[in-house]
Amino acid sequence: MMNFAIPLCGIVAGVTSHLGFFIHGEWHLHSRSIIGAHATIAALVLGTLQRYLDDILAACTYTITLSAWYLISLFASIAVYRTMFHKLVNFPGPRLAAVSKFWHIYHARNSTNYLVMQRLYEKYGTVVRTGPNEITIFHPSAIELLDGAHNTNSKDVWYDVLQPRTSAIFTRNAQDHRDRRRVWTQSLSTKAMDEFRPRIYQQALNLVQCIQELSSAPVNINDVMSWFSFDAMGDVVFGKSFGMMQEKVTHDAIIHQKRALALLGPISDAVWIAQLAFSFVPFLGKVKSWMRMVSYCEERMARRMELQTDEKADMASWFIDEYHNLSEVRDLQSRQRLLGGTAVSAIVAGSDTTRASLIATWWYLAKYPEHAEKIRQEIETVDIGDANVLAGLPHLNGVIQEILRLVPPAMTGGGRITGPQGLTVDNVFIPAGTKVTAPKYVIKRMENAFVHPDEFIPERWYSRPDLVKDKRAFGPFSFGSRQCVGKVLAYAELRLVTANVLRNFNVSFSPGYDEETMWRDMKDQVTAQPGQVLCTFERRI
Repeated sequence: MMNFAIPLCGIVAGVTSHLGFFIHGEWHLHSRSIIGAHATIAALVLGTLQRYLDDILAACTYTITLSAWYLISLFASIAVYRTMFHKLVNFPGPRLAAVSKFWHIYHARNSTNYLVMQRLYEKYGTVVRTGPNEITIFHPSAIELLDGAHNTNSKDVWYDVLQPRTSAIFTRNAQDHRDRRRVWTQSLSTKAMDEFRPRIYQQALNLVQCIQELSSAPVNINDVMSWFSFDAMGDVVFGKSFGMMQEKVTHDAIIHQKRALALLGPISDAVWIAQLAFSFVPFLGKVKSWMRMVSYCEERMARRMELQTDEKADMASWFIDEYHNLSEVRDLQSRQRLLGGTAVSAIVAGSDTTRASLIATWWYLAKYPEHAEKIRQEIETVDIGDANVLAGLPHLNGVIQEILRLVPPAMTGGGRITGPQGLTVDNVFIPAGTKVTAPKYVIKRMENAFVHPDEFIPERWYSRPDLVKDKRAFGPFSFGSRQCVGKVLAYAELRLVTANVLRNFNVSFSPGYDEETMWRDMKDQVTAQPGQVLCTFERRI
């Protein structure tokens, strides 16, 4: 009797758990509770069977058998539902991707999700099912459709990765996003940028000095641009540079940040795995680096709070004011989590995205020196310390735009959940409640958006508009209310660095350097992580 009843109970329990529980809602933040509940039920079953059978060995055997049948039926029910009855069943895509995101994790295990996306587009076309409840859109309008005006899409579960911390970037609540974004907008207002631009210019001069001191040997662009971006971020966010360009040493914070982002690279589309790691193995490898990165960001904000200045001298002053102003509507723990999440958002977004673009800048200008020379001709008679003046130089900005197109700071990611009305793209309707993504790396290289899409042609952005078929495919900082508030700051950094370094140096690849290294070792880890670039800088003046 038991030999029949145990498997039957397990099968019924597994199917019931799926159809009555797991199929409804989001569970990625409840992994600890789910595992705990299953362990408790298993212990209760074991205890009950032991009392009934008065045989601990038999009770253990039956409990293991029951658990095995439960898990088999649970996963079988999930697989059958996803492949035969799910609302996305008629969309093209890899069969195994419809069953589980583990298919995606396996193929992106080397942090090359941008290449995985390229292959899926080439094989399956414009609208592809890339997960159990996920559609990836390869269309010039996709980025704008996800974030543009009047969209009803919400952020997907990836944005819970910092939980219980939150921020304007990582909140999934629309009203909270609007409220928190307002503070970021104020911290980067026109008045604030008038204060920040001279500081960025000084950091650009520090970079020139740093390169000069290193120029007797091949310059590791990845390190130097990391130092600049982190120093500039420290100056703007906290009012104080980290001094890495002077010391020429990579701060532990950068190392932890790089390892932390590497953790998320392969599993970005299955954030529940990261949540499991944070809960159960916070002491292990890259998970430990993630914890250290978060702690470092919170520590920097705590140090800034100790200064107690009323002047709006940096972005942090606005975030600290927000922390105090919310005291009447939020408890202390909630405000601390908001301030901590904001610190992580500001440090990572303020340093790592610009870093990737600057590394790519010197790769392209070393490979195509004629474009470096055109920029020199533009800056010959202008004040290269004035970012507003540089904003009017066509070729300089064409180069920057083309680099942002070919090496987008966020190559994939940015998932959304379709709103109540669903979403229509290329005459294909995507149902409500579906995760949708728009991989920028692929979209910005599509032939129906750009002529010669894989070629570096800065002129397409000013004198050759015929080479841009669909401007919607660009959007490096997204669109609408979700457009990156740091757009103006990022452009100021890219313009000031490019102009000042080119005024002072001729740049070329170092002897013996394999120029394909940057692409061969490119990683897609939340932000773009270019492979090593080695350049030689020859002083011009």
